[in-house]
Amino acid sequence: MTPLVLALLLAADPRYQLEVLEARRTAEAAAARLLEQQERSVLDTLADAERALDEARAEVQRTEADRAAAELLLRRAREEEGRAKAKYHARLDDLRPRLEARHRMGRAGELAVLLSAPTLSELVSRRYLFDRILGRDLAIFGEAKAALEAQRRARDEVETQTGRIAALAQQAAEQKAIAVARREERETLLGALRTARKFHERAAAEAEEQAKRLAEFVTALPPRVPGASLKGIFTGMKGRLRQPAAGAITVGFGRVVNPRFNTVTVQNGVDIAAPAGAPVRAVAPGRVVHAGWFKGYGNIVIIDHGDGYHTLVAHLASMRTAMGEAVDPGAVIGTVGDSASLKGPYLYFEIRERGRPVDPREWLGG
Repeated sequence: MTPLVLALLLAADPRYQLEVLEARRTAEAAAARLLEQQERSVLDTLADAERALDEARAEVQRTEADRAAAELLLRRAREEEGRAKAKYHARLDDLRPRLEARHRMGRAGELAVLLSAPTLSELVSRRYLFDRILGRDLAIFGEAKAALEAQRRARDEVETQTGRIAALAQQAAEQKAIAVARREERETLLGALRTARKFHERAAAEAEEQAKRLAEFVTALPPRVPGASLKGIFTGMKGRLRQPAAGAITVGFGRVVNPRFNTVTVQNGVDIAAPAGAPVRAVAPGRVVHAGWFKGYGNIVIIDHGDGYHTLVAHLASMRTAMGEAVDPGAVIGTVGDSASLKGPYLYFEIRERGRPVDPREWLGG
């Protein structure tokens, strides 16, 4: 902390100083917890941080959705209040001339009009008309009263939704702060993996072990459900497959040497530098045999293309398909993300022939 910043803090409100120091202490404690968990798996720690971040983001989205719904109800309540108010005043305007006329006429005036009828039938007719006018006035009065009640209810709804929106805004702000803290914890861990040799080597060793488990998992996948045959289709597309996502291949198939630590790992697929959120598409027709989380690879989708061929995409932000679903070439099966990624957002892509990884570049076109 620079002397200038420290001086500004000392001159600030003591409560603000305390909040700043507490936030800093919390961040440092979180970083220390992540870096000191020597006995735990690095990938497990990363997965925990990602799950906490995902939960915080989901909670923010739910709160924002509730807030949007409350704002919609508020707009409707205000519109309803305006309509009810307009209707109330319109009914009063309808009543006012006749009420004033009846007031001027008085009870005696009404009786005089009735008694001045020259015949009995005219008396009955005048009495009937008076009753019709009175009935109409009473109906208008009832409508005005109902409009006034509707206006009151709408005003109460406006007050309720206004208070709810304020509470949700506060809740969303708090949840966004939590999400930011979770993101910082995750970035702290990733920073350690990228700069500390010990953490990098542990992560590389765990990633290699997970690659073996993934190979076993793919080999153990059940064969395609009998039905429409795809025999020979995937094989015939060799050299003509489109990439599952647009982007340059930044890390190729086979031995990979880390330039910083000079460590060697074996990669069973390729890394594609696709931006976060970009659509990920099926490269050939097939059926989804797995769509879910896999340690070290995050969200993955595996597609069986028949003849013993599978393709796999990993580190997805979201999955747009489900196990057992038939997919066509170009169908969107997910979006690019950084789930369980030690490198940030990118797409990992594998092709396997009867469980054995093959170089995807030999299969991709242009």
